[in-house]
Amino acid sequence: MAINIDWEHMTENIVDEELFCPICTDPFEEPVCANKCGHTFCRKCIIKTFRITSQCPTCRHTLTIDDFHPITTRPFLNQLNKILVKCKWCSQSNIQRGDFKDHIKTCTKTIISCPAANINCDWKGQPDQMQGHVEVCPLVKIQPTIVELKTIVKQQSGQIRFLYTIFKKTSEHHKEVCKEAYIKTGLIYCDVCKKQFTINEHKEWLHFCPEADICFNCVKKYFT
Repeated sequence: MAINIDWEHMTENIVDEELFCPICTDPFEEPVCANKCGHTFCRKCIIKTFRITSQCPTCRHTLTIDDFHPITTRPFLNQLNKILVKCKWCSQSNIQRGDFKDHIKTCTKTIISCPAANINCDWKGQPDQMQGHVEVCPLVKIQPTIVELKTIVKQQSGQIRFLYTIFKKTSEHHKEVCKEAYIKTGLIYCDVCKKQFTINEHKEWLHFCPEADICFNCVKKYFT
């Protein structure tokens, strides 16, 4: 898979060849297994491979990405978690891979992002520099408000799309109903307000009744 930016394997301590991905030749990360042929690869490795080919890299069996499932066998995953790695930031070695997440939380040399990175603060620095940055970063101060506004906009965008879909459906239906009525009678008649229209008064075949925003029959057809 892609080179990990935080750690590197100390592969001299690995003796079991079954723990290596045949694509990247490194120990498995997020291993997945093919249902049909049983071969195992890193999840990211096989996704990248399947952008080019639809064959198993080991046996050339035709597969799809849906033919792979995550390996959840505890003994196998425990072996992977016990592989020793070296932190690229502080150079500490002999860290079990399964414990690396705990190490990186306390590593004083790692590079971290501003808490407001999600609203475009591009600051990066070491953990002991974070507090000083947070105290002066204007984006950190307004982050809660920005996040709340983004949530509101997202919700309202969804509502607008929903209402537009309703309008489109009812408009199309009402257009056909009105068109048929005009062909038969020369007049367009609203069931709700009892008003009649001629073609010149009703160019778009859609009447907004003062008693109801849209035709009652349309609402009944699509929403009951």
